[in-house]
Amino acid sequence: MEPNTTERLPFVRVLDNGRRALLEIPSGSAGELASEDALLGLVRERGIAIDATVDAAVRALAARHAARAPGDMSDIEGVISEWTPPVHGEHARIDWNEGFRPPCDAADAADAGDASASTDHYNRVRRVKVAAGDVLGTLVPPGEGSDGRDVCGRSVPANRGRKLALQPDQSVQVEADGSIRALKDGVLSLARLRIAVVDAMEVEGAVDFATGNIDFVGSVKVKDGIRDNFVLKATGDVSIGGLVEAADIVVGGDCSCERGVAARGSGHLLVDGSLESAYLNGVVGRVRGSLAIAREIVGCELLVGGDVDVSRGSIVGGTLVVGGALRAGTIGTDAGAKTVVRIGGMPIELAKAARINELLRELAKRVAPLEERQFEVTSKGGKATAAEKESLTELAFEIAEVRRRLQLLELKRRELLVAAGSARVVKVDVAKAIHAGTVLLVGNREARITSTLKGPLTLGWDENRNLQFRVAGGRVQELRDVASVRELAA
Repeated sequence: MEPNTTERLPFVRVLDNGRRALLEIPSGSAGELASEDALLGLVRERGIAIDATVDAAVRALAARHAARAPGDMSDIEGVISEWTPPVHGEHARIDWNEGFRPPCDAADAADAGDASASTDHYNRVRRVKVAAGDVLGTLVPPGEGSDGRDVCGRSVPANRGRKLALQPDQSVQVEADGSIRALKDGVLSLARLRIAVVDAMEVEGAVDFATGNIDFVGSVKVKDGIRDNFVLKATGDVSIGGLVEAADIVVGGDCSCERGVAARGSGHLLVDGSLESAYLNGVVGRVRGSLAIAREIVGCELLVGGDVDVSRGSIVGGTLVVGGALRAGTIGTDAGAKTVVRIGGMPIELAKAARINELLRELAKRVAPLEERQFEVTSKGGKATAAEKESLTELAFEIAEVRRRLQLLELKRRELLVAAGSARVVKVDVAKAIHAGTVLLVGNREARITSTLKGPLTLGWDENRNLQFRVAGGRVQELRDVASVRELAA
């Protein structure tokens, strides 16, 4: 039976809700129905938008049909048009500047890293420090997107990107161009899209593996203690409610340790302000301001720039350097634990002077090679090359710059030494006793107590800087009467 004529007619199918248009030319289609013009008319009649691409695709199919080999009964078909999908708008986002991207949590950080690499569990929690004026990143608004179209030319609308419900507080500012600028020093905080720079941190528990080491711009309050081997650094004040173990603490302001510090010879304390603590045991550290201890200082190596108050406690073992006055209940022990107390100086200033002296020596080493090179080029006279002659200017400038720095550093060193010499304070008040074996260092004098002195007593020096003491209600006595005093090498 002869096939139905309609089955031999070319036809166009629109598929996938207008995403594709397919032209089919059956093998028995009449030539006049499968010509380029007839096929283009069919496509147009079907509602397909015709452009250069569609036109070329239809003509290519028509050419294939016209070039059929005799007896070829296969149908010819091909896609003649495809939709242009919409480009949806990108969601709003923050493009963080280098160094300010907020850290992911510890679990994500572990997943992102190399599983075979060792993990520093003490530093798993990272905090981003910022300074006032830093541009943290840029708030990129949501994109509008661009509409697409289907094969019939109908618009396919694009979705606009979602807004970012950012909630900056008064510590940051989002400027007209989207820049996010910090308005104060602190640490970046981003919780539930509330962006802020915080300068106060509160740790509900202890500083341990849950918090990691803390390096914070601002003040820190720790409700519990600080565990062994952890580090707490803060530019502001620090308050610690629990026991501080063998940890390292660096404080830019004042520090308070309510339950004390049991460092066991491994912990360090560096405090730029004053320090208050229940007790200190085995601590190595420096306090620029004053030190107030409720109970005792045991086996510590401490340098204190201001006054030290242990009036209700004792100083046992170790070395204590005091820049101001010293008040203590007891110094030393009956058993003769070696206890060294240096007074009558400005230890912070003297330490600065010593560091400057080291720097002076290093800078001085740079001058000699420069001057040797300068002399070498100068001695050549007219035989020196143009490059060598040009280098003389640079050498002269560098030598002058090093000498200028040497002069400024030497001036500063002398100022510190003069200040340390003229502002000496020698005042020691002891409520109960200074035990035999205690060593007092004052300037270049060493006084080793040979007989226990019962308090209350005051130790100081006269106008000739001779060391004296007076027991309450008694007369002033020379310290050499109860101590072995000797001059130390300068």
